[in-house]
Amino acid sequence: MNLAQALILLRIPFSFYLTPVFFFAFALCETPDPIKMAVLFVALHLFIYPASNAYNSYMDQDEGSIGGLKNPPKAGKLVLWLSFIFNLIGLSLVYFFLGKLAVFLLFIYVLASTLYSWKVVRLKRYALISFLTVMFFQGAFVYSLVFLFGQISSFDNALLQANYLLPAIISSVLIAGVYPMTQIYQHKADKKNGDHTLSMLLGIRGTFEFCGLAFGLAGGLLGYHYFSLQQSHLFYLFLLFNFPIVSFFTWWAFKVWDDPSQANFRYTMMLNKTSSIVMVLYFLSVYFIKHTHELPF
Repeated sequence: MNLAQALILLRIPFSFYLTPVFFFAFALCETPDPIKMAVLFVALHLFIYPASNAYNSYMDQDEGSIGGLKNPPKAGKLVLWLSFIFNLIGLSLVYFFLGKLAVFLLFIYVLASTLYSWKVVRLKRYALISFLTVMFFQGAFVYSLVFLFGQISSFDNALLQANYLLPAIISSVLIAGVYPMTQIYQHKADKKNGDHTLSMLLGIRGTFEFCGLAFGLAGGLLGYHYFSLQQSHLFYLFLLFNFPIVSFFTWWAFKVWDDPSQANFRYTMMLNKTSSIVMVLYFLSVYFIKHTHELPF
């Protein structure tokens, strides 16, 4: 394997699908610090997430499509070394710019990600444990990291903000509504590896139903959050922005009801791309609406 093939398995563009949680936290920060936010974004999306992708590819030795790659190259030792190097760079960035507590928490994320794929432990073997691990760490944990360390205000002041806890929970519920869908076309490959994913447990139709309910719950909690803060306009904006996601999801679900083979890589990536773009645009809109009075124009 050459360096170009190893770099492909980092799947850096795939990190875009994890940006909504970052921008959710960014949108709700009262005093976001541009430098801290930039460091966290780069550390997470250009180094930590790609390192996790590479490590997972090395452990899985994928022969079929994986998130972001329809025909992945075979993962050699170089991919493993790249995952270590990228983790080290991401952790170092956070250490130098955000301090020891932030890098300690990010190291916990890296450890959880490693245990998810590592053959000795391999949390991925267990449907519920792996689901809860991803739901918490890619949701509430990352939200908290960005919200608590990406602001000008101190950690303690950020922690006491009234809008911290519920959105962190909503982040995890949003991940719960997305993550099983990324497994829906991999049942055969996961079974071959001895993995038991939540999507396998639920079945194809059950995966759609579960994810639809989770996303609906996230929307309901978000509505409660905004109405409690007298910001109902942001919830109505959420409903407007999410119309393309709901429309595509519903159309695809009916398509799969008629033909289960339509639960494939192509439509999964289309849903991921659509939902990620829409959610990022929505959260950026929330940020600008909340901070319009601070803009010089």
